[in-house]
Parts: sequence; C-alpha cells; structure tokens
Amino acid sequence: MVRTLLVASFCLLALSAAANTRLTVNRQSHGNATSIETDLFGPVQVQLRDRITGEILDERILQGPVTESVAGLPDASMNRLQLLSVPGRPAVPQLLEYRRPFSENANTAISQGFHGQASHNDALNGYAVDFALLLGTPVLAARNGIVMEAIDGFPDRGGTSASDLDNANLVRIVHDDGSMAVYGHLLEGSITVTPGQWVAAGSVIAQSGNSGYSHGPHLHFAVQVNTGMALVSVPFVMRGLDGAVLIEPDR
Repeated sequence: MVRTLLVASFCLLALSAAANTRLTVNRQSHGNATSIETDLFGPVQVQLRDRITGEILDERILQGPVTESVAGLPDASMNRLQLLSVPGRPAVPQLLEYRRPFSENANTAISQGFHGQASHNDALNGYAVDFALLLGTPVLAARNGIVMEAIDGFPDRGGTSASDLDNANLVRIVHDDGSMAVYGHLLEGSITVTPGQWVAAGSVIAQSGNSGYSHGPHLHFAVQVNTGMALVSVPFVMRGLDGAVLIEPDR
C-alpha cells in the first residue's frame, strides 16, 4: 500500500550531460591536432559544426569515457568550431515499463506528473514525474542498466534561482534499448553507485534529497531518449511490485 505524504514540491532539471564532452584544438607548426573527449560511461552522439556556416564537419558516436582525434577539418573552420553533444545513441522512443524507484512502504505522493504546469514543460522534463519523499528515502534503480554518470556534491537546500538549475545531484542510467533513466535532486553524499557500474532493478542507488532547483524533498524521475542530436523525455509505464499500474500516459 502506498502511504501518501502531503508535501508540495516541484523542480526542474536542466542537465543534459552535454557538459561532460569537450573539444580540444592544439595549434602546432605542422598542423592542428583536434580531439573530442567525453567523461560519460556510454554512448554519446557528437557533431562538429562551423558556427558561421552551420556546416557539419564531423559526426560520430563516442563510446565513453574516451578521447578521439578528429582529422581532415578545413583550416578555414578551425576558429569557428562548435561542438554539439547528446548522450545516448539515436533511438526510436518505445513505451516501456519501469518498477517504482523506492520501496512499497515508502511515504510518497506524486507532486507533479507528465506535463506538469509548474516546471515539466520543456523537452527534457515534459514526461518527468516528481515523487514527494521524506529526505533520505532510499532510491532504487527502476530498470537494469549501466550508470552513465553520477553527479554529487551539491547541498540539499533547494532553491528556485537560475543558478540552482545546474546544481542537482543525479544519477543517469542507460538501458540496453538506448533509453536513459534520470534520478534527480538526490541527497548530497548518498549516491552509492559509480559510472560504468552495472546495476539491477531494485538496487539502492542513492537517497532522495532536495538539491538543485527544488521546492521540497522529492525524487525527480524521467526517461530520456536521444532522437538524433536531440534529447527528449518520453512517456513510460510504472508498476508496483504487485504489478499494479502506478503511472501511464493518457491513451
């Protein structure tokens, strides 16, 4: 049975993991050495463009963490290089099932669902769900997968300023179909998994917190897919351990 906890909370996650991918250009007398590096553990789609003309100069999938050299770039574009990156391989969104990311007896209530007007109104968060949870509630992996990134070190003070958007502790897990689950606003210092680690559904990965852009302790859960240089949240079905449907998109 789900026991409700009446806590009003809403949040917004701005992180798309693009900050973990970098472009380096070393100018040398015999030519330029250009490389792209990613810290993410998993696939990352990248493009190098000429920021003036918009021409795509290079496009590839990195399997991170890795550094790859880029050859054959025109000299005229070296001062105009723009790096774009999106985590995950391009995939076709599918309606898949997830287990609830906390125990059956956790005190919880859905404080904001799909397309919530408070903050779930952009591509990354449109199909996110906010679960109001007591601070320190164990957060469980909702599907098997590999930890792609784990961000920690931000305090659990909540806030609604622009500077809070990038200050959420989170875990991103990539699944075998290419989709990625994001668990956000986690308690500082509570993350128990490391990038590159395989985790089974139901494993404890962290504790719920109040870090980043948040109005109260809760878990922000979203499933994201790279649709081709575009990261979007997608609808999902969530079930309890008894098989009962807890969340599903409108039919």
